[in-house]
Amino acid sequence: MTTQAYRPSSGFDALVHAVADVLWHTGGAPETAPHDGAGVLEQARETLGAEAAGALPFPSLHQRSGVYVRVTPPLPLGLFEELRLDIDGLAPTMTVSGRVWRLTTGGLTWIARVTKQQDGSFAGPIVFRDGNAALRPAASVGVRIAGRPPLERRAALVTFSSPGAPDTTFGYAFEQSEFREVGIEFDRVEGAEQTDAYALHDHPRRPSDLPDMILSVEDAFSRQGIAVTRTGGGNTIPLAAAANNRWSDVEMHDAMQAHWSEWQPGPAGQGIAQWQVWTLFAGRHERPTLGGIMFDSTGGVQRQGCAVFSDSFISDEPPGDPDPKAFARRMRFWTAVHEIGHSFNLVHSWEKTLGIPWMPVPDEPEARSFMNYPFKVPGGSDAFFADFRYLFSEDELVFLRHAPERFVQQGGLRWADHHAFEQVRRETSGGPLTLTLRANRDRDPDGTYRYGMLEPVIGELRLANTSTVPVVVDGDVLSSDELGIVVQRKGATEAHVRRPYVHYCAQRRPVVLQPGEALYDSVVLSSDAEGWQIAEPGTYYVYAALRSAGGGGTAAADGAAQGQLLAEPLVLRVRRPAGREQELLADDVFTDEVGRVLALGGSRVMHHANDVLREVVDRIPEEPVATHAASCLLRAAAVPGKILHQGQVRQGVLDLETEELTERAYGDCYAAAETLGHIRLTDGVKRVATARGEREEAAPATDLLTTLAQTLKRRRVKPSVIQEIRDLIDRLKDGTDETDEPD
Repeated sequence: MTTQAYRPSSGFDALVHAVADVLWHTGGAPETAPHDGAGVLEQARETLGAEAAGALPFPSLHQRSGVYVRVTPPLPLGLFEELRLDIDGLAPTMTVSGRVWRLTTGGLTWIARVTKQQDGSFAGPIVFRDGNAALRPAASVGVRIAGRPPLERRAALVTFSSPGAPDTTFGYAFEQSEFREVGIEFDRVEGAEQTDAYALHDHPRRPSDLPDMILSVEDAFSRQGIAVTRTGGGNTIPLAAAANNRWSDVEMHDAMQAHWSEWQPGPAGQGIAQWQVWTLFAGRHERPTLGGIMFDSTGGVQRQGCAVFSDSFISDEPPGDPDPKAFARRMRFWTAVHEIGHSFNLVHSWEKTLGIPWMPVPDEPEARSFMNYPFKVPGGSDAFFADFRYLFSEDELVFLRHAPERFVQQGGLRWADHHAFEQVRRETSGGPLTLTLRANRDRDPDGTYRYGMLEPVIGELRLANTSTVPVVVDGDVLSSDELGIVVQRKGATEAHVRRPYVHYCAQRRPVVLQPGEALYDSVVLSSDAEGWQIAEPGTYYVYAALRSAGGGGTAAADGAAQGQLLAEPLVLRVRRPAGREQELLADDVFTDEVGRVLALGGSRVMHHANDVLREVVDRIPEEPVATHAASCLLRAAAVPGKILHQGQVRQGVLDLETEELTERAYGDCYAAAETLGHIRLTDGVKRVATARGEREEAAPATDLLTTLAQTLKRRRVKPSVIQEIRDLIDRLKDGTDETDEPD
């Protein structure tokens, strides 16, 4: 056998070929090359010569989507990195993503939306990050591809860029075409129809250019980049296993454990997360209207099993149809792929605005997707299948191919978590408004905020006009139901949607934000109506989004404030208990009642919670949580409020020593700002000072406000906020305060 020497057609082709060829064999070497790409180019020049690696014209090559692995600079021990190109083939989404994992610093998934450049390369901004952003802090990527299979391995050179920072360049070698690899098993109940393949020309209503082929369930996913392979199955489940010949969810779950060969029980007996799914073809569910169901949707490990019920409406043969039996076969096949799609955490096309509030994405009621109902589109099933190409929608494919594994993997995040994250990210880019979630305290070098055990987490929201034109927004949007917040603990398989204690129903209050102006509000992140969400030691990620910030239009940008906004995630770490006292108090503090009082800022009637807060102040006075406790008790003791008692409304306060509580809450005003945040601190002090002024205690009231103003000035708070405090001081001194702040 003879071999022909490879002759590169361009300098860039040769460069990437050299990178992949020379450095492929040095994967265990230490990473010594500079991160600006110089090391990659220098090693290539040594092999090819400087002339070949100079201008780097891009050759006219047939690109290839799929997964690539990093090969240069050589990877140190404990580092893994892959690249996903999605720029050609069937239904490309023009997306480039990557996954980085380092033993010592954790992992990161990043996603960029790209366009093809004139030189044949691909470039675009990074629009999503999940994990340790410091692993790839770039703002955009550029990708060049070379290699001519089968003579040589395909390779990619990726440049990561950020304004004001040197570029970083890495080389990647092609690994496989499939973005995911999933095992599947089919089992059938005795007497049920198992339709796991369909001839696309079986029914006459179809796109005129639809390929004439038999499409299996596995092929339906594999042709779209998700390799699905049968790993076993084929069991016939006797009807005697189901009560009354109809299947309940529990019975199907039991059957999955008994008949699914890949079933692996976890600590709670619910299975473990794995790239495996089980599909049951059964006759009928106990709810006869069900054609299919993802029944494994409860508990901590979900989305592992689904069922198709052939003895239901999906087997109905519509009268007058040109081929009723083919219609039924097509519906059964569509149902199978649809339910398996749910196991990948895909929701219905028309339900993308439901589920998790922080993903307020547009619905796709007209989508010709496996995740839509054919009979729901205008024109019904005939109109749907006339344009249906047996694909998922573009946004669904981005999620399937590029989302972090735990979002998609069976048994990962709970049903409907994170299914549409990318659409929100896309909507946030390029608009006139920017949403920020932050804490007013110092951060670690990696950007993480640190909190003490028991310390409530108070976030501050900022909605800023970052454009050059005025924008109209709803002045109360940051406290409205337009705001959605999700909290996730690192390592957890599910995210928690914040359920606020109070929902406001108010008329919109249009406000014009001039360029550079912003709205601010505080939000309690540690607890909500469902209990404490940030309590145990560990790392947490908090995401905030606005469905719409609009206040009825814009002053100079048509509808620009109506888009959806997603803030960069806030990352925080809760420390372990500093002493025995914190451990002993934890069970009393981490209750719904105490959480409510801390979140709402105080109570005059929740006596048990107040007793706990008093104990916190007495036993651990130096801990940040004691500042929160004292602040809540002080407000209830110093600021009169309405109390409903024995059918009557009266004004009242707690019978507590206010001087002592004032010292405990605000004696160290700078430290109080660190834990309460600027907004919550300012509001609390102003309420207490105003109440004392009304009791003709102007001197201590103005002293407290003066300390607050000095503290906020040191912390570089907006001058307008400080001026409002000074105006209140003047009014209290003159005895003319006319503020009417409801408590």
